[in-house]
Amino acid sequence: MRRCPGRAVAAAPGGFLHLSLLASLRRCPSLQAHAQLLLLGLPLPAAAASHLLRPHLRSGHPIASLRLFLRILRDHEPAPASTASQEAVPDSYSFSAALAACSRHASPTPGFSIHAFLLKSGMASDLFAANSLLHFYASFRLHSVARKLFDEMPARDTVSFNTLIGSCVQSGRTEEALEVFRNMVEGGFRLDGWSFTALLSICARLGDLRLAKAAHGFARRAMKLEQFDSGEVVIVLVDMYVKCGAVQLARRVFDLSGEKARTVRVWTTLMSAHARAGEIDMARRLFDEMPNKDLVAWTALIGGFVQAGRYSEALGLFEEMEAAGVEADEVTVVTVLSACVQHGRIDLAKRLHHLVDQNGLISRNARLATSFVHMYAKHGYTKKAMDVFRGVDDEFKTVELFNAMINGFAKLGLVEKAISLFDDMGSLGLHPDKITFVGVLCACSRSGLVQQGFQIFNSMADKYGVNPDIKHYACMADLLGRVGRLGDAYSFIQHMPFKANHVVWSSLLEACRMHRNYKIAELAEKQLLELDPTCKPRKLTLSDLFSDEKIKGPPSRVKRVTKHKAQKQLLKFDTCKPNKKLALSGLFSDEKRKEQSARVGKFTKHKAEKRLVKLDTACKP
Repeated sequence: MRRCPGRAVAAAPGGFLHLSLLASLRRCPSLQAHAQLLLLGLPLPAAAASHLLRPHLRSGHPIASLRLFLRILRDHEPAPASTASQEAVPDSYSFSAALAACSRHASPTPGFSIHAFLLKSGMASDLFAANSLLHFYASFRLHSVARKLFDEMPARDTVSFNTLIGSCVQSGRTEEALEVFRNMVEGGFRLDGWSFTALLSICARLGDLRLAKAAHGFARRAMKLEQFDSGEVVIVLVDMYVKCGAVQLARRVFDLSGEKARTVRVWTTLMSAHARAGEIDMARRLFDEMPNKDLVAWTALIGGFVQAGRYSEALGLFEEMEAAGVEADEVTVVTVLSACVQHGRIDLAKRLHHLVDQNGLISRNARLATSFVHMYAKHGYTKKAMDVFRGVDDEFKTVELFNAMINGFAKLGLVEKAISLFDDMGSLGLHPDKITFVGVLCACSRSGLVQQGFQIFNSMADKYGVNPDIKHYACMADLLGRVGRLGDAYSFIQHMPFKANHVVWSSLLEACRMHRNYKIAELAEKQLLELDPTCKPRKLTLSDLFSDEKIKGPPSRVKRVTKHKAQKQLLKFDTCKPNKKLALSGLFSDEKRKEQSARVGKFTKHKAEKRLVKLDTACKP
């Protein structure tokens, strides 16, 4: 296609089109004008390029904004004194935009370079640039650097204080944030809406109701009425009182607020507060009154029903959500899955699995995959659980996902697969935690692998730096008990760095029942009764322990008392029989049982059996 001569002149550098595009960039910076300059091959002056940094950033392209800023630095030349009145580039506006782009970068390294350039160029004292630099360090949670920069600033304004308060809150230093706010008030700096919302957020984190009420009153007196009744302030007030445990005060703030301030977020916050407080019916009424319901509101109420143990209603609400055309996200699916596991709705869980698998979400979302693995493994669907596990890309696999699969194998006794997964964690650079070792040691215990179990147990602190707790010691004691090494198990428990709890002693007692060891069982029973005097012997399974006639030793207390009462009652029966030559010992003799039974009258025998049934029922623990 031939170019028109007039068009070529117009598109030349310094031509009408070039100057028009540059003028439009100064008036209203847009990426469209930038694209036209690039397509036409026209130069972009540094001053015009500085106006395009923010548009690139707002469009979600921080890398493009940084590249453009580097081009500005490359073309930068110190301006002579005669042109000092002209626009100097880069200026504080350019640095602010570049630092905002650095805040969205994966690494703080580009921001460090810009900080060095600011120091070298002498622009570090510029308030606008310094505030941007302060925000950059706060976004990467480098609070110590941000605090040092704030203390060295020659001048500060409201933005400086707000940024530092936000950095304190993000770093969990609420006391320091409150002190900075106090210095801000004492210094006479103007308080804006962000300052008050930051103050209320500090009170919410502290959970101090008295301080929260004082901050509420201070904000009400200092803020304008229209600003105080805005949705931003109302949501922070409701959230503050909820986190301070004052749900009724949160409800009062909600009732006194205007209709415009009652956003979906405010409704959801109050509804979630009632659900967490156990007032799930009130939460449901609030949900029904909501004029607009979003996915967060649906998920919050479903989670409230799950927390209250009302799984059927949670699943019913999810079906209502689907009927309303609201599409579930990751959080909703995880919440509904927990209800499916507890309620046994595997059909719904499989449908959810099919839904997220179609979207390809499960392969890149370890949290979602972990929930499905846990659900399938709990109900014995090992193959499906393993398919979900393998479907997750290695780069997205987490320790929690491995833990769910390892514990699933351990519960089913698939020790080889559990240990194989444990070994695979190291190849992906994942570090096992305490839950991982509980699953692996539990697998070894169920399979009786003493040597391998102790090898893994000893490697916890030596190789992985994980200190064993009572759960890991309980697994090892159970392992020794299962293989019949009851003496070693008892000695292991005695030398534990923790005091054994009822789980450890119950496990040993169960092992004694399996291997018919009365002596250690009696010791375990004694320890259990010391831990819980109200514990009934029936719960200790000692009645099963002495059921075999070959076991020598005194019977349990319950059986001894029951037998004594039965003998005493039978003695009464014997004395009232027509034939008084019958002896009590004969009733318990195997050789003479048939002969003596024939001599007992039918009426007397029936009466004795009837009274024995009553006695046995009364003596049961």
